[in-house]
Amino acid sequence: MLHRRSLLILPAALGACSSTPPPQIEGPPISYSYLTQLRLDVATVTIEDRNPNAGPNDIGRELNPTAAEAVRIMGRDRLAAFGTEHKARFSVTRAQILRTRNVGRGGAFSSDPGERLDCQLTARLDILDGNDRRLGFAEASAERSQSTESTGNSRRIAAESLLRQAMFDLNTEFEFQLRRALRPYLVEGPAAAPPPPVNREELSRP
Repeated sequence: MLHRRSLLILPAALGACSSTPPPQIEGPPISYSYLTQLRLDVATVTIEDRNPNAGPNDIGRELNPTAAEAVRIMGRDRLAAFGTEHKARFSVTRAQILRTRNVGRGGAFSSDPGERLDCQLTARLDILDGNDRRLGFAEASAERSQSTESTGNSRRIAAESLLRQAMFDLNTEFEFQLRRALRPYLVEGPAAAPPPPVNREELSRP
């Protein structure tokens, strides 16, 4: 009787020891409204809602927000019009998380070789005059990679974490490039005039 009872208790104990906490999404939330806005000497800021083309292995479009929408959130939160002429156009030229099957990951006893995720983001800001002639531009990119399991839940959590981390990089690089390339169009200092009542619009393209 004692021997049988030991056999019944042993699997439960092993199960408790082998359990691992579920993976958690890492990285800062995709929101930048808490940061100081980049004030531009333009009358309007346009955020294009066009999605760049991506390959069949792109899982960035399956997330919420999608990779492209995450970049647009940055544009909406960070940019503001503080001028009376010219216009700024913010666009997403690359936003994807590509997955590639790993080969031999985990050793000979692993049934799941896992996947590699590559997040690639690029944002662009153009300053245009009233005739849509370009007066200047700034462009920023960010790339990050990560390996993950092939299961749906693990892949999604890894992809969301990767996007958050890449967006942190992109936000930092975007401000640096804007200040470097478009400094004459930045309005800085406490004496700056308030922005016009309507300073942002969405632009759709077929």
